[in-house]
Amino acid sequence: MGIVDEIKEAAEKLGDQKDKLTEKVSDLAGVLADRGSAEGFEIMRKTDPILSLPGGVTIVALHEDVVEVLGDPARFTADLYGPKMEAVTGPFILGVDDVPLYHHDHAAMDRAVTREDLPLLAQRMYETAQRLVAARRDDGEIDVVSELADPAIDSGIDAYFGTPGPDPATHARWARNVFHELFINVGNLPPVRERALADAARWRVHLDGLIDARKRRLEAGGDVPDDVLTRLLRFQSEGEPNLHDVAIRHNLLGMITGWIPTISNAFARIVDELLDREDELEGAQRAARDGDRDLVAAYCFEASRFNPQNFALLRYVPADTVIAQGTDRETRVKAGSTVFAATLSAMHDERAIARPDEFRTDRPWSDYMLFGHGMHTCYGQQIVRAQLPAMAHALLEGPRLRRARGGDGRLRFDGPFPGGLTVRFDD
Repeated sequence: MGIVDEIKEAAEKLGDQKDKLTEKVSDLAGVLADRGSAEGFEIMRKTDPILSLPGGVTIVALHEDVVEVLGDPARFTADLYGPKMEAVTGPFILGVDDVPLYHHDHAAMDRAVTREDLPLLAQRMYETAQRLVAARRDDGEIDVVSELADPAIDSGIDAYFGTPGPDPATHARWARNVFHELFINVGNLPPVRERALADAARWRVHLDGLIDARKRRLEAGGDVPDDVLTRLLRFQSEGEPNLHDVAIRHNLLGMITGWIPTISNAFARIVDELLDREDELEGAQRAARDGDRDLVAAYCFEASRFNPQNFALLRYVPADTVIAQGTDRETRVKAGSTVFAATLSAMHDERAIARPDEFRTDRPWSDYMLFGHGMHTCYGQQIVRAQLPAMAHALLEGPRLRRARGGDGRLRFDGPFPGGLTVRFDD
């Protein structure tokens, strides 16, 4: 090998290490921003509720302004997500604004994902989570991410959507890597994009195989489960326009991408928050033992208000506009800017939320912005509201929970996602 080749090889190795280091620093910065965001937003609400930063970035912290940004998809669009979705998953409603494709796909999914399914979804999740918790009882502890949330969610997707992954770990990895690129990779780091593209390619082939196999069973008149995949294919055979196989795949891939990382993330953070609140943990466990699922849900979502799975949503500004026009905080935002709508801050804004610093289980649902707001409110909100408390119920109804000893008992991160949190059963 000549000196030029040696230099090229060394440069390539250094470049790879630099990319990995940059990604690691980005992940750590994200975790630090997450942990410090509540305090920072409190200061913003009091001193500078609309903060304009260099590089065309604006952060809004007040409830009223967050509602304005998220509630106006014409002035504040989802274009930051759309192009990435086109490249990774294909068009999906979370990255499409107020155009015919959005309304068509939303209507088709509404026909397939019904409110009548929610009690069954919750019961299946509860029974699955019960089995997973029982399997760990003799060990005296359970990792609420890898041994409870991830396999329980994977099982739920298998039964409801009809699109199981190759195995729970692979399914979770695919979803997290794609989610990372679509919603977290603000700096457009190449390693994040490359992982997402590679896993999405494998995932598309996997889903194509499941769709093709189900179509053959339907065409042969065989018995098929009444799941979302079957429903979409029946709509297709009935002549639903534009609901071709690729469109079905796009929507299923997009739904699962949003399902696995968000529920797993939210659940881990809820457990972590309750473990830090002795009285609230006791109350949540009492509610679970009493079979009061609604009260368990109230504890879950109030814990999530303090420790949500994301603290802000991004929007793109296509044309010059004004936020909070006519107020003393009126701010002009230039075309091409990015707006961070701080949903965490909005849920703690004393101007709009009663006693925001108190942990209360009697809050109206309007106090919460855990699923966003406006046209792009999380499509799976009702599924999460059914499944997440059911999973928590299965964990909380048993012996008193404690953090495991040492580092295992602390919420650990794998990149931007919770990677583990072990709790022990205090019999």
